[in-house]
Parts: sequence; C-alpha cells; structure tokens
Amino acid sequence: MEILVTAAIIGYIIYLRYYADLRNKSEKEVEQVQSGINLYNAGQFDETLDYFTAYIRSEPKSSIAYLYLARCYRALGNVPAAVTALKTGESYDDTVADLHVEMGQILYDQQNYQAAFLEFDKAVFHAKGAQATPYHWRGLTRQQLNQAADAQQDLDRAVALQLTAETVPPVNHSEHTTFLDRKFLSHVLLILVNSAILLVVIKEATVIHLPYLLAAVAAATIGFIEPKKGWALALLQAFLLWIGYTFFTTAPQTSGSRELESFGLYGSIVLTFIGSFIGGVLKRQLAR
Repeated sequence: MEILVTAAIIGYIIYLRYYADLRNKSEKEVEQVQSGINLYNAGQFDETLDYFTAYIRSEPKSSIAYLYLARCYRALGNVPAAVTALKTGESYDDTVADLHVEMGQILYDQQNYQAAFLEFDKAVFHAKGAQATPYHWRGLTRQQLNQAADAQQDLDRAVALQLTAETVPPVNHSEHTTFLDRKFLSHVLLILVNSAILLVVIKEATVIHLPYLLAAVAAATIGFIEPKKGWALALLQAFLLWIGYTFFTTAPQTSGSRELESFGLYGSIVLTFIGSFIGGVLKRQLAR
C-alpha cells in the first residue's frame, strides 16, 4: 500500500512539474537566468555580457539571453550589436514582447517611426495587452505618426496598467537573507517535537503503517512550510530519529520486534526526504 501511495504521489509531482506548469518558454528562462538579470539591473553591464555570453554557449537558443545581450550592448552604445542580438533572439522565439520593445525603441531613436510602430504593435499583441511599456511606446510612436486619438488611448492604457502594477505590494527579500532566521528556528523546534513523537510511535506501533503515515505527513509539512530550506529540516529530523533510536531507546528482545522497529525507523527516514521534497514542490506550485 505504501508503495502504491508513494508511486501515485510521485506521478502527480511529475504531472505538476512537466504538464501543469502553464508558463511559456521565455517565462521559465527568466527564472533560470535571474542572476544575470540582477547583474543587469545593478548596472554591471560588462559582467552581464560575460554571464549571458557564457549562458548562450550552453543554451544557444535562449531568446531571453539574447534580449539581455542586446540591452547591454545598447547601454554600452553598441547599437549594431544590439540589433543583431535582437534579431537572433526573435529568430528563436518571436513571441517575447520585450524583444520587440527593444527593437522598436532603437527604430524610434532612428526616427523610423513606421517600423517602430510595427514592433510595438507586436509587443502589445504578444504581451496580451497586459504590460504598460508596449502601450506607452506605441502611443509615443502614434504621436509621431499624427494618430492623436489612438495615441492618447495607448498612453491612457499604459497609465492604467502601471497604476494596477503599483498596487501589488513588492516582495521583501531582506527577510530571507539569513538562513537561520526566526521562522526557521521555530520550525526546528517543531522538528524536535515531531521527531520525539515519531520515535515513540516507532517503538510502540505493532505495524509499520502508522509510523510511515506519520513520517510522510510530517515530512510533507516540512517541505510545505519551508520550500527552500526543507532539505535542512529533513536532514535534522533524520539525524534526530537515528540518534534517538540508537542511543536513547532499548532494543526489543525478539528478532521480529527488532525488525519491525528497524523497518519503521529507516522507512521513516526515507519518507522524510521524499515527503519534504513533495511538500516543497506542492508549495511552489500553489504559490504560482
């Protein structure tokens, strides 16, 4: 029964990982290259170029990498190189709105307003009308093309989208800069209590089902409350179970009881790692 339940849960995790993730390719790439994006946002353009140049060696069809190469080249004044990078990125994925925004801005600076309009129009389309920047630049371009009414509509839409975005509270990353923060330490106390309870269950249970069930549920809770640090809590619980059983309990007299407790102990340790992984994945999926 435990094997069937575990197999079903793992199957569900595979489904969540590969089939229930509704993000497109470029959205996944943004997450993968966040370190490089942070360098760009910090104004470290040379370092950003090195990062994405190296990234392209392993992922030569990354449209996001070419996007940030282009942005760096523009910031460093190398417009031809930026255009080449943008065209390369578009050849791999023409649906990335920011590629069209960057190309449109270059054409706008060159006073090629008709071509710029086409790029901004593509950006609006691929962003599904949900981003302020494409509307803003398309509005500015329409002003240059003497389309005053349409330009005002685009600019108004950009302002409305910007105001909506500003109402979303920013994520405070400073709370997570310390590994051993107050939240994590409080969860350590929870692990201490849970390990003691689980150890008692392993010693007192007459079947392995009860400790396995408790270990799986507790481990999934570990991963859910600490999706990024759950591995450390899982290690701690496994260590506490082994130490507590080995040095602070008395071995049963009969071989059958000893085997039952051994199955309960080591099975619970294995389920601790599996369950914490599953709990962490579920938490990240629910947070999207």
